[in-house]
Amino acid sequence: MVIIKDGIVKKKCKFDIYKLYNYLYSRNFNYLLEIVNYERDEVSFKYEEDYSIDLNQKSIDLIKLVGLLHSKTSYSKDVVNIKYKEIYDKLKNNLLYMDNYYSMLFDDYIGIEYLSPSKYLFLRNYSIIDGAIKYCLKILEEWNLDVIDKNKQRVSVVHNNLMLDHYIKNDKEYLISFDNYIIDSPVIDLYKFFNNNWKAINFKELYNEYNNINKLNKDEELLLFILVCMPYEIKFDNKEIDNVRNVRGLINYLVKGFELIKE
Repeated sequence: MVIIKDGIVKKKCKFDIYKLYNYLYSRNFNYLLEIVNYERDEVSFKYEEDYSIDLNQKSIDLIKLVGLLHSKTSYSKDVVNIKYKEIYDKLKNNLLYMDNYYSMLFDDYIGIEYLSPSKYLFLRNYSIIDGAIKYCLKILEEWNLDVIDKNKQRVSVVHNNLMLDHYIKNDKEYLISFDNYIIDSPVIDLYKFFNNNWKAINFKELYNEYNNINKLNKDEELLLFILVCMPYEIKFDNKEIDNVRNVRGLINYLVKGFELIKE
């Protein structure tokens, strides 16, 4: 993306952006940058100034706008049950892998007499990782029971790359950078926004604001809970400062995820 005096120039999208814009306009979602030029290889948008506002307020404003996007473009789509089974199998296999991976690390490190700071930090917080895995496995079974007989799925326009930089606020509001948009579950946007911004935001508050506009149904909420509480894999190498940073990052990430499900 290049910002010039009169606008923003981007490489032409892999999809017809006019088609997307016309659809969003037809659904009364008008929070889009004006297209001022559309060439073979690039598209230009009118430049809009982004006012400097409090980070928390900007996050709330963005999530409300995303809730509006999902609400105005959502519909029920026929799906074959195998799609839910594929999601279930993928999540369960990943969780079982993480369970085995971290339990083996625990067994390896627990017998070491003189621990490095990162290994000590890992052992001190292993219960958080183990608890997250057990929680996700439990909720995954609950989610599976809820969707096992369903042949419908709620889908909407999903931005698919939500970040604070993709929201402009002045006298109006604009959601930008639809380059990766898809038609899929709104859960994807919520999870990716959490994943991209978890260090800086109160996701519990944002989720409540989102639900006021576009409330998730039970299976969507369970899937979101699994995604934000699922541990990711960290590797230990010879750089101890990186090891400590990675362990602390994983623990802080999981604690942030747990804040969403406290109630």
